[in-house]
Order: sequence, then C-alpha cells, then structure tokens
Amino acid sequence: MAELRGQLARWAGPMRRRLGAMVRRAVLELIDDESALQRLQATALAGETLDGLERVQQYGFTSHPHPGAAAIVLALGGNSAHSVVIAVDDRRYRLAGLAQGEVALYDDQGQKLVIYRDRIEVEAPKVVVKSPDVHLGEDGGPRVARVGDRVNVGSGSSAGLWPIVEGSENVRASGAAVGD
Repeated sequence: MAELRGQLARWAGPMRRRLGAMVRRAVLELIDDESALQRLQATALAGETLDGLERVQQYGFTSHPHPGAAAIVLALGGNSAHSVVIAVDDRRYRLAGLAQGEVALYDDQGQKLVIYRDRIEVEAPKVVVKSPDVHLGEDGGPRVARVGDRVNVGSGSSAGLWPIVEGSENVRASGAAVGD
C-alpha cells in the first residue's frame, strides 16, 4: 500500500505543481487604465514580476485600484504568459461591518453608497445628479425644479410661469426645512 501511495504522489506531483501555479496571489505595482481592459503589473508572492496582466471586471462595475492592492491571478491553461487578474481587494480601504446581504460602493476617501437592509445611504461631500427628470418620494413623487426650470406660481401677485434663478436656502443638507 505504501508503494502505491508513493507512485501516486510521484505521478500527481507535477500536476499539483502546475495546478498550484494556475492560481496565485500577487500585489499590484502598476495600473494602466487607458485601454479597453486594464493592464497591470504585479509581484507574485514568490517575488516573480507579472507584467501585462489583463484585469477582468464585472460588467457595469469598474475601479482603478492603488498600487499595493492584493490581486488573484489566474494563469489560463496553466500558462503564466496568458494570465488574467480576476479579483482585486485593498484592505487599506475596504468598508467593513456590513450585515449579511448588505452591499456598498466605496473609495479610498471614505465616500460611500451603502444599501443597508432598511435604507440606502450616500456619504460624500457633494452629490451631483445628472438627469432631465428627477422625482422624489413614493411613486416618483413631485418633480424637482432646477435652476433654469420654469415653475408655475399659481396664485398671488406673482402668478404665472417663472424661471428659477437661484437655489433655495429653505432646505438644509440634512433635508430638513429651515425652521423645523
């Protein structure tokens, strides 16, 4: 029986080494974000420089990681000349403490959009919405007027259709009206 185990180990050894070389951890060194797929240079944990790696990202999501981020490199067909990066993470900036099922987008500056179990929060110094038609509230709610939009003032001496010429001071950043 021991002889059979030894023969299996000798036979499986080269296969085990090849499989082990197919998936590697690496640290990003350089990031080229100018082409259709990002091109990366990374250092494998064994100290080997991996150059010209393509980074495959999920459709609709993209990021430009910092050097020093961790990567998982997959050598397609076991050939390191045909390697791709399939995952990148950076523990220096990762948002932690979410409950199961919660999702977040975040960056290295602390800006974030978090989908909690009971609400969605956006934390940023400035939020810009580019849309010709914005509605707030349940079922779309009333339209939001912007500077330059014309609004109908229904009564009083100012009745008629007038353009908004500047933003209102009646709403604070927290969303509470002045005087509440």
